[in-house]
Amino acid sequence: MIKIAQIYRAVTGAREPFHLEFKAEDFNIPEIKSDIIVEGQFMRMEEGVMMMIEKIEATQSTLCSRCAKPLKIPLEFTPSEWLFYEEKPHEDDDEDETLLLDSHRLELDPMEPVRQDLLLNLQAIPRCKKLCAKFEESKPEEEKTIKALAGLKDMLS
Repeated sequence: MIKIAQIYRAVTGAREPFHLEFKAEDFNIPEIKSDIIVEGQFMRMEEGVMMMIEKIEATQSTLCSRCAKPLKIPLEFTPSEWLFYEEKPHEDDDEDETLLLDSHRLELDPMEPVRQDLLLNLQAIPRCKKLCAKFEESKPEEEKTIKALAGLKDMLS
């Protein structure tokens, strides 16, 4: 839980930076074995507090989907925004997707947004950057490429 008293009492639009550090065990995501660093800003909104995650540093530990070589891939992250409401929003919003802040203790729990961002940014089909050793054997000495219009030159002559 993060104390948000200062930003909660601020005027709408006020911002406050944050820096959070987590252990991989906090999220129970098998592909994440490194520590996780999260940076961003909290912004006071009319409905509550917006958590704007600008940067996540983590490493995905996985296997190459072609040759099963162990890989450690730095997470490529897309910034996100998560609104923590003071009160439950209108009936048209999905309750399962609603984040609430504790307006009595002036706290919010960042775990669910960070967990979802980690899951959304994992590589689904990780591969070696170069050709896998398993596939190099079948590769001809000179790499042949197929060009869509290569035969057109011969036909025009």
